[in-house]
Amino acid sequence: MIRRISKSRKRNFSPSRTQVDIQFESGENAYSDPIDSCRSLVQDVVFERRDCESLSPQATELFNSVTIFQDEAEASWLLNNIHSTTILVKVDKVEFSINGNYYLKENQPCVLFLHGFGPARNWTNWIKLAYQLSQQCQYSIILIDLPGFGLSSGRSLDQTSWKRHGPEILIAVLSSFHLRHSVSVVAQCGGAATTVRTINRYPLWFRGRGLIFSNSVIGDFGESKIGDFEKNLTKYNIHIVVYWIPDQDHSKYCVAYKRWNKLRVTGFRHLQLIDLDPAKQTMKQFYPAIRVIGLSRCSSKNEACVYKLSDEFIKQVIDKLDRKA
Repeated sequence: MIRRISKSRKRNFSPSRTQVDIQFESGENAYSDPIDSCRSLVQDVVFERRDCESLSPQATELFNSVTIFQDEAEASWLLNNIHSTTILVKVDKVEFSINGNYYLKENQPCVLFLHGFGPARNWTNWIKLAYQLSQQCQYSIILIDLPGFGLSSGRSLDQTSWKRHGPEILIAVLSSFHLRHSVSVVAQCGGAATTVRTINRYPLWFRGRGLIFSNSVIGDFGESKIGDFEKNLTKYNIHIVVYWIPDQDHSKYCVAYKRWNKLRVTGFRHLQLIDLDPAKQTMKQFYPAIRVIGLSRCSSKNEACVYKLSDEFIKQVIDKLDRKA
């Protein structure tokens, strides 16, 4: 067995802290337009990013897994380039602590990765895209645990406790990296739903970008009236590709699929729906679950479930983010 060790110094890390006592030292306001951040401050949304001195023990243990990372170059890049962070967010006096990992390089386009809702859903799910996007397309990478998942604060697996603040949490996370350009998103299910609501409130964060959704079940689009979402996609030149793999939690009879399919039928240019047969598709599956101590506060708190992505799927993601297809 190959053993890989991060060169970073060790840091004390306590995953058992389920509710942190948040004390802001120098909070800043989030902004709604990354190109004009000074004049688009959101007064009731405050953030403070606190980077860890070294890669977290959870990320280090995951990246050392030869089951997931058989390529030495990929494992080495992750161990030496990914940084761990905590982002404190306050929305209307409601406070959140967001766990994250990132690779950021100035003047590079950026992709935000969001997981879905359910056990074993956290920042690790999309990690196999990080190295590919950074090397092939020079993308910066941000991966976070949404509230109630992974090591972020909030009631475990309870989206209702933070759902109405989801868009503000996302723009606070993005603002914490002081980005001055719009971003792309790769999101699964609930993460995609949160992105949809964010597009309806803060579309300038996604202006001119390609976004990738997988099984985006959405009950509440966050619109003032039906059709606002499509108007925002058109007005701000946002393009979304939705991959749909039906299962018991993601039926083709749900509200979101019906809406996506209607847009497909009418030839709407800014959203593409792609159906995948769950019995035949090999583009997006799972590696065997990997034991990672203290990865989450949820029922699968010591398990990392990483998407096993085919070369074909990775190429499609890259092309769609680059708006080549």
